[in-house]
Amino acid sequence: MTPRAVIRIGLVFMVGVLAACGQSGGARPEGGRPDQTQNAFLDPSHPGPYLAGNTSFIFEDPGRLLSCGAGNRRLVTEVWYPAADEAVGWPENRMSDFFLDQFEAAVEALRQSGQLPDGEFHDFTTGSFRDAPVHPDAPAMPILIFSHGFSSNRFQNYTMCNYLAGHGYLVVSPDHTCNAKIAPLPEGIVLFTWSNALASLSERMDDMSFLIDVFTGDPPEKFEGRLDPERIGFWGHSYGGMTVTEQLKVEPRVSAMLQMASFGFPFPPVPEGLSAATLFMWGEQDKVMAPFEDLHDEVVSQMPVPKYELEFLDTGHFAFSDLCVFLDFLLMELDGCGRGTRIATGEPFENPDHGEMHQILNAYATAFFGASFFGDPELSNYLLENHFPERVRYNPMVN
Repeated sequence: MTPRAVIRIGLVFMVGVLAACGQSGGARPEGGRPDQTQNAFLDPSHPGPYLAGNTSFIFEDPGRLLSCGAGNRRLVTEVWYPAADEAVGWPENRMSDFFLDQFEAAVEALRQSGQLPDGEFHDFTTGSFRDAPVHPDAPAMPILIFSHGFSSNRFQNYTMCNYLAGHGYLVVSPDHTCNAKIAPLPEGIVLFTWSNALASLSERMDDMSFLIDVFTGDPPEKFEGRLDPERIGFWGHSYGGMTVTEQLKVEPRVSAMLQMASFGFPFPPVPEGLSAATLFMWGEQDKVMAPFEDLHDEVVSQMPVPKYELEFLDTGHFAFSDLCVFLDFLLMELDGCGRGTRIATGEPFENPDHGEMHQILNAYATAFFGASFFGDPELSNYLLENHFPERVRYNPMVN
């Protein structure tokens, strides 16, 4: 990949995104789902049996240096998980909590850079309970690691994170330091920088495997003995989708990957021994991704079965995230939020609203990871059908 290509990709991914906002791999683990009275991993079209908790960590990788500053590479990382019933009395997470006591400094930095008009940032609860206890009866949690978009942040898909946590998953989402818009490290905010744009993809890819090392080797005490290290998934949006796609090619511990509104590269090719299940989500009217459709199609064609394609009709790029909610002052400027125009004709259309979009995203993501990890027939059968024909085209490829 040439420097010019990387810069072009970076420019494309940067549009409208703000922070307020060589080995074969992927062998699917053997064995059925846990034996339990109420199976958390079933019924993907409805919220799971658990409340969602979330908490923040900072992980340091002593083997890598920070590319946009001094010292070792550190990742501000959000974790969502099934919370105990008593979480209803716990503090509910607010958007400002994601900034880790640096909310005012973050808002001021955005305003000084011209990216946040005065009075436009909305602080609201996000549907999870900060620092709540883990549910005592939740089965061992599969690990899902999320990668955010170029110059975005770890909480850009908090709605899906809540939903998956409610179904029994541990969701791990880092700020890719230097490529995240704002990373609130203890000594102060680290802003996105263009100076490391060329290095950002390989750094982000390494972040994903580093976090697998953390959560399978020496996880935070809160989750000790509660994780299922044999069931690990990747998922990502936009530049994050590229991140997980490329790292899947060399990460043998991952058995399922969800790519949203993104693409990959034909070289290095998908290794012959890779057996990870994949789900690709695409927006028919995604102006950000339109120049890369051929690359998207090529990487889909290289992946082994089972693989699934979900193409959203009349849907743009940022509808796949929560950015349309907490950046609503840019509603008419973000591709995928509110009214759009069709790429081919310029005709106006309405993107799906947040609730409708996430009904589809949540259901298919939950069914996909559950079927991939546990081979559950109910979930596998769910993935064979288009449950939302008015909004999506669907192509399950299982043989």
